[in-house]
Amino acid sequence: MRIHILGSAAGGGVPQWNCRCPNCRAARRQSELSVISDPLSVRRTQSSVAVSADGRRWVLLNASPDLPTQFARLPVLTPSSKGLRGSAIDSVVLTDGELDHVTGLLSLREQKALRLVCTPAVRELLTRHFPLLPTLRRYCRIQTTSLPARVGALKFEAIDLSVKAPPYVSRRAKRGDVVGLRIAAGARVLAYLPCLPAITETVGAFVAGCDYLLVDGTFWSNDEMTSLGLAKRTARDMGHVPIAGADGSLAWLRRLDVRRKIYIHINNTNPILRENSRQRREIESAGVEVGYDGMDIRL
Repeated sequence: MRIHILGSAAGGGVPQWNCRCPNCRAARRQSELSVISDPLSVRRTQSSVAVSADGRRWVLLNASPDLPTQFARLPVLTPSSKGLRGSAIDSVVLTDGELDHVTGLLSLREQKALRLVCTPAVRELLTRHFPLLPTLRRYCRIQTTSLPARVGALKFEAIDLSVKAPPYVSRRAKRGDVVGLRIAAGARVLAYLPCLPAITETVGAFVAGCDYLLVDGTFWSNDEMTSLGLAKRTARDMGHVPIAGADGSLAWLRRLDVRRKIYIHINNTNPILRENSRQRREIESAGVEVGYDGMDIRL
C-alpha cells in the first residue's frame, strides 16, 4: 500500500487567510523567502490523503478544498499521456461531512462519474443539510456506497466517533456523522482518524494490529483556542482530543504498539508545527511523527 499525505492541516490550512498567529506569520515569511518546497515547512494545505494498493488506482480519504493544488504536486493523479483528460482517482471515502473534508468534491465535477464511499448519515448531511450531492449530480454521475466497502484491493472498515454534527446542521449528532477508517491491503493495515473526540477501549481495539496510524493532531492543548481568544469552545468541545496532558493523545500513543504513528489534521495555532518548539521535541522523543504535505509512505 502506498499512502500520500496531500494535505496535513486542519480547516483553513497554514497560513489561514485571516489569521496572524505565530505559525501563520512564520508561514507567510517562508513564502516570501521561497522555501515553501521544504517538506518540514510550517506551510500546509487542508487535510486529505491518497491511498493506493498498486500505485495506479487511487482512493482519496476526504476531499480538501485544496485538491487542485495538491493534485498538481502528485503527478500520478494528473492525466496520463494516453489522453487529454483522465484521472487515477477511483473513489473518495469520507470520514465526515465537515466543510474542509467535502468541499473539494466540487473540484471533481469534471469527471464523468464519481464514486463516493461514506456512511448513510454523511450522505444525508450532503443531500439535505448541505446539498452538495444534488448540485454535483448536475455535472456528473455519482455512485454512493456505504461503509464498510471494498475498492479494488483495498478494504475499508469504519468506527463511529460521532459526538457532534457539523456547525451547518441544527440537529443533534447522529451515528455515522464522524467515523475513523481502517484500511487493509492484504496483511498491511492503515488506521486513519483525522477527528478523534475520545480515546476509548473501542478505539484502542480498532487500531490494534495496524501498521501505521494517521491520527488527529488538531490541537496541542484543550484551551489552545480559548487562551488565544480565537474561540469560546475548547478542543474537546470541538470534537478533538488534545495532544498534551495525562489523558491526551500523546500519552496514549506512547503506549500504543504501532510501527509508525503520525499526527495529521494540525491546526494553524498548534505549536508542534514549529520544528524548534518544546512541543515538537516532546512528540519526537515519544517516537511520534508530525505529518506534512507530500509525506509519502509505503507499506
